[in-house]
Amino acid sequence: MHAVDVASHLGMSKVIVPKNAGVFSAKGLLLADSIKDYSKSVIKLVDKTGNEELKGLYSKLIKKSITDMKKEGFVDHQIKIFPTLDLRYLGQSYEISIPYKENCSFNSVFHSAHQKLYSYSHPNRPVEIVNIRIKAVGTTKKIQFKKNPRHSTNPHDALFGEQEFIYGQKTYKSKIYKRSLLRTGNTILGPALIVDDESTTLLPPGWGLTVDSYLNFFIQRKKNAVSLI
Repeated sequence: MHAVDVASHLGMSKVIVPKNAGVFSAKGLLLADSIKDYSKSVIKLVDKTGNEELKGLYSKLIKKSITDMKKEGFVDHQIKIFPTLDLRYLGQSYEISIPYKENCSFNSVFHSAHQKLYSYSHPNRPVEIVNIRIKAVGTTKKIQFKKNPRHSTNPHDALFGEQEFIYGQKTYKSKIYKRSLLRTGNTILGPALIVDDESTTLLPPGWGLTVDSYLNFFIQRKKNAVSLI
Protein backbone atom coordinates (compact mmCIF):
# COMPACT_ATOMS: atom_id res chain seq x y z
CA MET A 1 0.00 0.00 0.00
CA HIS A 2 2.74 2.49 0.97
CA ALA A 3 5.75 1.05 -0.88
CA VAL A 4 5.85 3.62 -3.67
CA ASP A 5 5.54 6.61 -1.35
CA VAL A 6 8.24 5.27 0.96
CA ALA A 7 10.54 4.70 -2.04
CA SER A 8 9.85 8.20 -3.33
CA HIS A 9 10.59 9.69 0.08
CA LEU A 10 13.95 7.88 0.06
CA GLY A 11 14.80 9.11 -3.43
CA MET A 12 14.29 5.71 -5.04
CA SER A 13 12.72 5.54 -8.48
CA LYS A 14 11.91 1.82 -8.73
CA VAL A 15 9.82 -0.60 -6.67
CA ILE A 16 9.15 -4.32 -7.10
CA VAL A 17 5.96 -5.75 -5.63
CA PRO A 18 6.19 -9.56 -5.74
CA LYS A 19 3.36 -11.88 -6.55
CA ASN A 20 1.54 -12.91 -3.35
CA ALA A 21 3.05 -9.88 -1.61
CA GLY A 22 0.78 -10.22 1.42
CA VAL A 23 2.16 -13.67 2.27
CA PHE A 24 5.64 -13.25 0.79
CA SER A 25 7.43 -13.84 4.11
CA ALA A 26 5.49 -17.05 4.75
CA LYS A 27 6.21 -18.20 1.21
CA GLY A 28 9.91 -17.56 1.74
CA LEU A 29 9.85 -19.50 5.00
CA LEU A 30 8.37 -22.53 3.24
CA LEU A 31 11.08 -22.38 0.57
CA ALA A 32 14.00 -21.72 2.92
CA ASP A 33 16.62 -24.29 3.84
CA SER A 34 16.79 -25.54 7.43
CA ILE A 35 19.79 -24.10 9.29
CA LYS A 36 21.33 -25.00 12.64
CA ASP A 37 24.23 -23.11 14.21
CA TYR A 38 26.77 -24.57 16.60
CA SER A 39 29.68 -22.93 18.41
CA LYS A 40 32.35 -23.65 20.99
CA SER A 41 34.48 -21.14 22.89
CA VAL A 42 38.23 -21.65 22.50
CA ILE A 43 40.11 -18.49 23.66
CA LYS A 44 43.56 -19.49 22.46
CA LEU A 45 46.23 -17.80 20.38
CA VAL A 46 46.37 -18.98 16.79
CA ASP A 47 50.13 -19.58 17.08
CA LYS A 48 49.56 -21.88 20.05
CA THR A 49 46.74 -23.91 18.51
CA GLY A 50 47.77 -26.75 16.24
CA ASN A 51 45.90 -27.82 13.14
CA GLU A 52 45.20 -31.24 14.59
CA GLU A 53 43.73 -29.70 17.74
CA LEU A 54 41.42 -27.49 15.69
CA LYS A 55 40.48 -30.39 13.45
CA GLY A 56 39.52 -32.43 16.53
CA LEU A 57 37.36 -29.63 17.93
CA TYR A 58 35.56 -29.20 14.63
CA SER A 59 35.00 -32.92 14.16
CA LYS A 60 32.93 -33.05 17.37
CA LEU A 61 30.73 -30.15 16.28
CA ILE A 62 30.36 -31.56 12.78
CA LYS A 63 29.36 -34.96 14.10
CA LYS A 64 26.72 -33.41 16.37
CA SER A 65 25.38 -31.15 13.61
CA ILE A 66 25.01 -34.02 11.15
CA THR A 67 23.30 -36.19 13.78
CA ASP A 68 20.83 -33.39 14.56
CA MET A 69 20.09 -32.72 10.89
CA LYS A 70 19.39 -36.40 10.29
CA LYS A 71 16.94 -36.35 13.19
CA GLU A 72 15.15 -33.59 11.24
CA GLY A 73 14.80 -35.98 8.30
CA PHE A 74 17.70 -34.88 6.10
CA VAL A 75 20.01 -37.42 4.45
CA ASP A 76 23.74 -37.07 3.78
CA HIS A 77 23.53 -35.46 0.33
CA GLN A 78 21.13 -32.81 1.65
CA ILE A 79 23.42 -31.67 4.48
CA LYS A 80 26.04 -28.99 3.90
CA ILE A 81 28.54 -27.94 6.56
CA PHE A 82 30.12 -24.47 6.73
CA PRO A 83 32.85 -24.09 9.41
CA THR A 84 34.14 -20.67 10.53
CA LEU A 85 36.35 -19.17 13.24
CA ASP A 86 35.86 -15.98 15.23
CA LEU A 87 39.24 -14.26 15.40
CA ARG A 88 40.44 -11.03 17.00
CA TYR A 89 43.63 -9.27 17.91
CA LEU A 90 44.62 -10.10 21.48
CA GLY A 91 42.87 -7.56 23.70
CA GLN A 92 40.18 -6.59 21.19
CA SER A 93 36.51 -6.70 22.24
CA TYR A 94 35.12 -7.72 18.83
CA GLU A 95 35.77 -10.55 16.41
CA ILE A 96 35.80 -11.27 12.67
CA SER A 97 34.45 -14.57 11.35
CA ILE A 98 36.52 -16.20 8.63
CA PRO A 99 36.05 -19.58 6.87
CA TYR A 100 37.89 -22.52 8.38
CA LYS A 101 40.14 -24.59 6.16
CA GLU A 102 42.58 -27.25 7.27
CA ASN A 103 46.23 -26.14 7.36
CA CYS A 104 45.23 -22.55 6.57
CA SER A 105 47.37 -19.57 7.60
CA PHE A 106 44.71 -17.99 9.79
CA ASN A 107 46.93 -15.12 10.89
CA SER A 108 47.43 -13.77 7.38
CA VAL A 109 43.78 -14.35 6.44
CA PHE A 110 42.67 -12.44 9.53
CA HIS A 111 45.07 -9.54 8.89
CA SER A 112 43.70 -9.21 5.35
CA ALA A 113 40.08 -9.38 6.53
CA HIS A 114 40.74 -6.76 9.22
CA GLN A 115 42.40 -4.47 6.68
CA LYS A 116 39.46 -4.84 4.31
CA LEU A 117 36.84 -4.15 6.99
CA TYR A 118 38.54 -1.44 9.03
CA SER A 119 41.25 -0.06 6.69
CA TYR A 120 44.09 -1.03 9.03
CA SER A 121 45.78 -4.13 10.44
CA HIS A 122 48.57 -5.08 12.88
CA PRO A 123 50.57 -7.89 11.23
CA ASN A 124 52.90 -8.22 14.25
CA ARG A 125 50.12 -8.37 16.85
CA PRO A 126 49.01 -11.81 18.20
CA VAL A 127 45.73 -13.17 16.87
CA GLU A 128 43.34 -14.99 19.18
CA ILE A 129 40.71 -17.64 18.42
CA VAL A 130 37.54 -16.80 20.33
CA ASN A 131 35.02 -19.33 18.97
CA ILE A 132 34.77 -22.04 16.39
CA ARG A 133 31.45 -22.29 14.59
CA ILE A 134 29.52 -24.68 12.40
CA LYS A 135 26.57 -23.76 10.22
CA ALA A 136 24.69 -26.90 9.18
CA VAL A 137 22.32 -26.44 6.26
CA GLY A 138 19.66 -28.96 5.34
CA THR A 139 18.84 -28.22 1.71
CA THR A 140 15.27 -28.60 0.49
CA LYS A 141 13.80 -29.11 -2.94
CA LYS A 142 12.97 -25.76 -4.49
CA ILE A 143 9.86 -24.90 -6.43
CA GLN A 144 10.66 -24.00 -10.02
CA PHE A 145 8.80 -20.86 -10.98
CA LYS A 146 7.68 -20.79 -14.59
CA LYS A 147 7.82 -17.76 -16.81
CA ASN A 148 4.52 -16.64 -18.21
CA PRO A 149 4.03 -15.82 -21.90
CA ARG A 150 3.86 -12.17 -22.82
CA HIS A 151 0.44 -10.62 -23.44
CA SER A 152 -0.79 -7.25 -24.59
CA THR A 153 0.19 -4.11 -22.72
CA ASN A 154 -3.51 -3.35 -22.31
CA PRO A 155 -4.76 -4.39 -18.83
CA HIS A 156 -8.44 -4.02 -19.78
CA ASP A 157 -9.34 -7.61 -18.85
CA ALA A 158 -8.34 -6.90 -15.23
CA LEU A 159 -10.27 -3.63 -14.95
CA PHE A 160 -13.37 -3.92 -12.78
CA GLY A 161 -14.19 -0.43 -11.52
CA GLU A 162 -13.35 3.19 -10.87
CA GLN A 163 -13.47 5.36 -7.78
CA GLU A 164 -12.28 8.69 -6.48
CA PHE A 165 -9.59 8.87 -3.84
CA ILE A 166 -7.70 11.67 -2.13
CA TYR A 167 -3.94 11.70 -2.48
CA GLY A 168 -1.74 14.61 -1.46
CA GLN A 169 -4.80 16.77 -0.75
CA LYS A 170 -6.02 16.30 -4.30
CA THR A 171 -8.91 14.18 -5.52
CA TYR A 172 -8.22 11.73 -8.34
CA LYS A 173 -10.41 9.41 -10.33
CA SER A 174 -8.69 6.06 -10.16
CA LYS A 175 -9.15 2.84 -12.07
CA ILE A 176 -9.26 -0.36 -10.03
CA TYR A 177 -7.71 -3.59 -11.30
CA LYS A 178 -7.89 -7.15 -10.05
CA ARG A 179 -4.35 -8.48 -9.72
CA SER A 180 -5.26 -12.09 -10.43
CA LEU A 181 -6.39 -11.08 -13.93
CA LEU A 182 -3.29 -9.09 -14.87
CA ARG A 183 -0.92 -10.75 -17.34
CA THR A 184 2.74 -10.47 -18.29
CA GLY A 185 3.32 -7.34 -20.31
CA ASN A 186 0.32 -5.41 -18.97
CA THR A 187 1.13 -1.80 -18.13
CA ILE A 188 -0.77 0.62 -15.90
CA LEU A 189 -0.27 4.33 -15.32
CA GLY A 190 -1.19 5.90 -11.99
CA PRO A 191 -3.35 6.84 -10.30
CA ALA A 192 -4.63 3.29 -9.91
CA LEU A 193 -5.43 0.66 -7.31
CA ILE A 194 -4.59 -3.01 -7.80
CA VAL A 195 -6.43 -5.29 -5.38
CA ASP A 196 -5.38 -8.79 -4.43
CA ASP A 197 -6.57 -11.46 -2.00
CA GLU A 198 -3.78 -10.61 0.47
CA SER A 199 -2.86 -6.99 -0.27
CA THR A 200 -3.58 -3.80 -2.20
CA THR A 201 -1.06 -1.91 -4.32
CA LEU A 202 -1.46 1.85 -4.61
CA LEU A 203 -0.02 3.34 -7.80
CA PRO A 204 0.15 7.12 -7.28
CA PRO A 205 0.02 9.72 -10.03
CA GLY A 206 3.33 9.97 -11.87
CA TRP A 207 4.22 6.29 -11.51
CA GLY A 208 3.86 3.43 -13.99
CA LEU A 209 3.60 -0.31 -13.52
CA THR A 210 4.60 -3.23 -15.75
CA VAL A 211 3.83 -6.90 -15.01
CA ASP A 212 6.94 -9.06 -15.51
CA SER A 213 7.29 -12.69 -16.60
CA TYR A 214 6.72 -13.99 -13.04
CA LEU A 215 3.69 -11.71 -12.46
CA ASN A 216 5.64 -9.38 -10.20
CA PHE A 217 4.97 -5.65 -10.47
CA PHE A 218 7.86 -3.53 -11.70
CA ILE A 219 6.95 0.03 -10.70
CA GLN A 220 8.90 3.02 -11.94
CA ARG A 221 8.65 6.75 -11.40
CA LYS A 222 7.70 8.77 -14.42
CA LYS A 223 9.03 12.25 -15.13
CA ASN A 224 8.18 14.96 -12.57
CA ALA A 225 6.64 12.54 -10.04
CA VAL A 226 7.18 13.76 -6.46
CA SER A 227 6.76 12.33 -2.96
CA LEU A 228 3.64 13.45 -1.13
CA ILE A 229 4.45 12.03 2.29
